[in-house]
Amino acid sequence: QHLGTVTSEEVSRAVSVSERTLRRLFADTLGLSWRTYLLHARMLRAMALLAAPMQSVQETATAVGFDSVSSFTRAFAQFSGETPSAYRRRVAGAPG
Repeated sequence: QHLGTVTSEEVSRAVSVSERTLRRLFADTLGLSWRTYLLHARMLRAMALLAAPMQSVQETATAVGFDSVSSFTRAFAQFSGETPSAYRRRVAGAPG
């Protein structure tokens, strides 16, 4: 299952705590809501995928749980300050 479809209910069940406790632990420990944490995890995974030129932006969007490239591009730009394509170009040009 990929990051786009995992739910707090599934995670709370897997770690044997209530959903409310899981959400509180995320907020208290990380300073992030469950939803924000999940979005950050999806964006970090997207950055790793985009750094390797083996898949398209569309494939990357799908891999991290977005149904459309436009919503992925919007979320990625809000998270990183640049579009997925611009990020890929910049990272591809970086040494070593």
